[in-house]
Parts: sequence; C-alpha cells; structure tokens
Amino acid sequence: MVNYKQLKTLYKKEIMDVIRDKKTIFTMVVLPVILYPLLFLVIMQVVSMINTSQKERTYKVVYDNVAESDVKALEDWIKGDEDGFDYKIKTAKASDAKKALDDEEIDAYITTKVTESQITYEVHYLSAVTNSSTVMNMLEDEIDSYAKHIAEKNVKEDGLDVDRVLYPVKSENEDLSSTESSVGNILGGIVPFLLITAILMGSMYPAIDTTAGEKERGTLETMLTMPVGNMELIMSKFLSVATISVVSVCINVLSMGGVAAYMFATIKSLSEDANSFKVSTFVPAILISVVCVIAFALLMSAVVMCVCAFAKSFKEANNYVTPVTLVVMLTGYIGFIPNVELSAKTALIPVANVCLLIKTLMVFKYDFQLIFIVLLSNVIYAFIAVWVLAKIYNSESILFGESLSGIKLFERRKNIKKGSTPTIQESLLVMIVALLIMVYVGGVMSLDNPLYGVIIPQIFIGVLPVLAAIYIKADLKEVFLLKMPSVRHFIGSVVMMVGVSSGVLIVANILAYLLPKSNEAVNEGFGDLVSHMPFAVGLLLIAATPAVCEELMFRGYMLTAFKSKVKIPMAILYVSILFGINHMSLIRFIPTMLLGVALAYASYKSKSLLCSSVMHFFNNSISVITLYYGDKIAFLNDDKNAKPVYAAMIAISVVCIPIGLLVLKDKKAESK
Repeated sequence: MVNYKQLKTLYKKEIMDVIRDKKTIFTMVVLPVILYPLLFLVIMQVVSMINTSQKERTYKVVYDNVAESDVKALEDWIKGDEDGFDYKIKTAKASDAKKALDDEEIDAYITTKVTESQITYEVHYLSAVTNSSTVMNMLEDEIDSYAKHIAEKNVKEDGLDVDRVLYPVKSENEDLSSTESSVGNILGGIVPFLLITAILMGSMYPAIDTTAGEKERGTLETMLTMPVGNMELIMSKFLSVATISVVSVCINVLSMGGVAAYMFATIKSLSEDANSFKVSTFVPAILISVVCVIAFALLMSAVVMCVCAFAKSFKEANNYVTPVTLVVMLTGYIGFIPNVELSAKTALIPVANVCLLIKTLMVFKYDFQLIFIVLLSNVIYAFIAVWVLAKIYNSESILFGESLSGIKLFERRKNIKKGSTPTIQESLLVMIVALLIMVYVGGVMSLDNPLYGVIIPQIFIGVLPVLAAIYIKADLKEVFLLKMPSVRHFIGSVVMMVGVSSGVLIVANILAYLLPKSNEAVNEGFGDLVSHMPFAVGLLLIAATPAVCEELMFRGYMLTAFKSKVKIPMAILYVSILFGINHMSLIRFIPTMLLGVALAYASYKSKSLLCSSVMHFFNNSISVITLYYGDKIAFLNDDKNAKPVYAAMIAISVVCIPIGLLVLKDKKAESK
C-alpha cells in the first residue's frame, strides 16, 4: 500500500527542488511566454519584407535572338494595364544570355519558336535561384494573358462569338467548408507539433534533475536509505515531473491562445469578413485536446525519466534524451502529412495519436470512440513507463551500474579482461546496428536481387554478436550456449514447440482477421520472394538461416546480457519483446514475441542453443510449407473444415505445451 503522507512530503520536496532550478523555470514559464509572440512577430516581419522586396524589385530579362516586332509586342503588353498585373520587368542586353544567366547578372532570358500560325516564347531560368524562379512565374502569367488576348482578338476579327469559340465550357468552384474549418485545417498541423515539443522541453529538465542530477550530486543514495518505500519515492518524482510538464502545457496553450487572439483582432480590424468568424466553435476541440495532451504529458514524463535513470550525470542524461527528442519531433511531423488520419490503428501509436487527434478536432470531427482510445492508450503507456521506472529503481545493478560510457566495445581490447560478459547496453547496441543494416543494406540489395536482400542482413544478425563477443573476450561457449543438450531437454523442446507453433498459428490467424491489409502485405512480400526460388532454397533461407543467425543474436548474446542483470523471467520477456520488434511488422509482433518466449525458455532450461534453433527451424518450416504448398492443402482452403482444424490446434497446444514444460523442468534444480 502507498503511504500517502510520505508521498505528500516527498512530492513537496521534489517540487521545491525543481522550482529552485532557474533553468527549469525559464524553460517552463519564461520561454513559452516570450517565444511564441516573438516567433510570430519575427515570421510576420520576415514574410512582409520578402513580399515587399519581391514586389518592389525590378527583374532583368534578356530577349535572345527574338524578332524586334515580337519583343515590342510582349514589352508593350507587360508595360500596359490590360493584363491586370503590376510586375516590374526590365529588358536588359547581354552578348551571351546563357552565360549572363549562369552568372546571375540577369534573372531570365527569352527565346522564340515561330511557325506560320504560332509563336512560342520560351523562358529560360534557374530554378535554384529565387529571383529567377519568381520572374519565370511572372513571365508565365504575362505570356498566358497575352496569348488569351491575341486569341480573343483573332476570333473577334473573324466575326465569331468569343465565348462560344474559345470558352464553350467553364468551371466554377464553391468551397463549402466554413472559415473556421479552413483555419482549423491549417492549425491542425502546426499546433500539435508545437505542443509536443513544449511538453518534451517542459519534462526534460525536471526529469534529468530528479534522476541523473541526484546521482551526480550524490543525494540519491541518501534518499534510498531513508525509511520510505521505493513506490513513494518513485511516485513523488514522477508526479513532480508530470506536474511541471502539465503546467508547461497550460502555459504554452495560453501563450498560443494569446498569439491567436492578437492575430484574430488584427485580421478583424482589416477585414469585414472576419466578423463572421466564430472563435467559440473551437472551445470543445481545445478542451478535449488539453485533456489528451495532459495524458500525453504524463507519458512523456515517465519515458524521459526512464531514459535519464540510466545516466550518471546531467551531461550524460542530455545525451541519452537526444534520441528520444529526435523520435518524438520526427513523429510529430505526421500532422503535416496529407491524407494521414486518425483511425483505430493510428490511435494506438504514441505521439502520432495525439497529433492526429488534435488535427482531427481542429476541423470539428468528433469521434468519441477514437478520442477515448487515444486518451486510454496514453494513460496505459504512462502506467507501463512508470512500472518500468519502478523496476529500474528496484534494481541497484541498473540504477548504479555502468552507463553507456562503460560499454566495453568502446574500449581498447587489450584493456578488457578475459571472460567478460556482454552488458545490456552492449547487446542493445549490437541489435540496433544489425537492425539498421537489415533496413538499409537489405533494402538496397533487395532492389537488385530479393535473395540477397534476405540472406545478407541475416548473416549480419548472426555475425555481429559473435564478433562483439570475441572483441570483449567473452567465453563463446557460455555466451552462445555451445553444448549438446540432453535427450530429455531436446525431446521436451520439440514437444513444447509443437504446442507453441499451433498456438502461435491461432494467434496469427486472429490478427490476420483483425488486420487483413497488413496480413496481405506480409504474404505478398514473402510470396514474391519464394516465387523466384525452389522449395529447398526457400527452406534454407527463410527457415534455416534465421534459426541459426537470430538465435545467436537473441537467445545467445542478448539473453546472456539480460540475465546477468535482471531476473530470468524478466530477461526472457525483454529479449522476446526485442525479438518481436526486430521483425518490424505490427501483425507479426505478438506471434513473434510469444515464439521468442518459448525459444528463450527452452535455451535457458537446456543450456543449449541447439534446442531453440531446432524449435525456430520447425516453426519457420511450417510457414515455408504454407507459402509453397498452401493452395494444395485442403483444410487451408476450405472454410467448412476451419473450425475442426482450429479446435485440433487448440487441443494440441493445451496438451503439448504443459508436457514440454514438464519434460524441460530441471528436477535437480527444483530439489535444491
């Protein structure tokens, strides 16, 4: 149970510590109040100056090998008032027009192509130069207007009706969107991006100060020895950071509101149409947005605290937060992407769900089911992040262990002791490098040959952990479990895998039913791959290669790293989650993660990577057989037989998994 009296006292202490920090107060209060009005004024001034300079500037244009009559005709038209434009274009002279344009001595030059019935003015310009692009657009308007004038003149001279000959069909557009919706559509991309940036900045410094800052000052150890529970300590820190973040959100919203009110008052004084604009229509959208943004602020506070908890100093924490900042800000750009809308799927994606929700609310679309999903998902993610934070604070080996500066892969090999064990940080680094190679190298190579796009990244996934283990002088037999399993463990692994494969297939089919488009995309990708290779090669690439390479990475290197720092159940869970993430597919994440749990448990119990490799190969072989011969297997194509088949698969799972677990159980360890 939480001691609320202790929590209240600790919360007051944390809040006072944060408030005393002038940098936090500046970032939270002063910066938003000053930044948005200042940013608005600067942007308005810059835009005004650019527009004024473009209007007042006289652009130089050269006519190159153009007949004098054609030059005079176009010049007279540009200087006249009939065109309806007021462009300042001056005719210049140059011996070599192309060279003059390349040297930016002129802004454009014009040549002509003349036939018996038509003259074509060709405008030559530099798209990389702003003034040149601007004058090209001006000349295009003038020439189009001149062409229209000549056409109408010719038709009239022939005694024909201009509208009937030239404009028999016209189009008119009527915008049925309200002014409020049009404004909201513009704000829907800008406002959420500014808000998530402000939330991140508001939670960053308090989170760093309450975690890494206390480590650097040496006060965290003292607090941990106090007669208070870890839960009270963690919750007080989280609530203080969340409070600062929420206050920062409110101040940012008020600052943005002030700027918006000023803009509205200015526009209203200049235009009568603005009087019909109803600001009150935005009130429900703003209120819902604020509630969801507060939930998002709780999530960001917890996430940033989790990241900073691994750092030992303020400087190191800043380095750790940088990738989080990049991910959040890049995801925040989703609001600017056209045709990306809030749906049941995007409502579950952190950061993106809040941005898309605000974008949707700003055009007055109120889907309360999606609003609830966004709100609930952010609250759940925040609870998960707080739970992870609690686990970090409960583990002294993580809290006070080596940070990224202690990664042995960054040290000279001669300084590394023989028999080292890979750390969690090292395993994550190796996995990220392998993942990047899989995405970029695999993506590029698959353009030339899909076969290389699969095999090369898999080889890297297997080779990188081996090279890393060799570099840190680890015992390869211990890290990669290079030993023969007992017959009992091998049989138990195979029996359990039969049940697990059946269960995973059921879960995969349920997800395929819920996410049909994602399932089709995955099947098409594998279908295109296997269509170019025989069954034996497909079995080798899709079943055997991952069974070796991925086992070396996840059940070998990564599981060894995690189980050296955390308890076995949590180590298996963490590695399995990372195994699911590695496959980079939403529909494959849950089945792959469940498979990873079974593989990790079997390798841990048998102390042999052979068991998990065989299990992995068995599971992948089922997928390969289905890809090649799925259309020939009767029960896969007959809906009438689906229920009996699923019932049989459930029965196999229920029977085989417990038997496999029982056989894998180490009786000697249990007796001890």
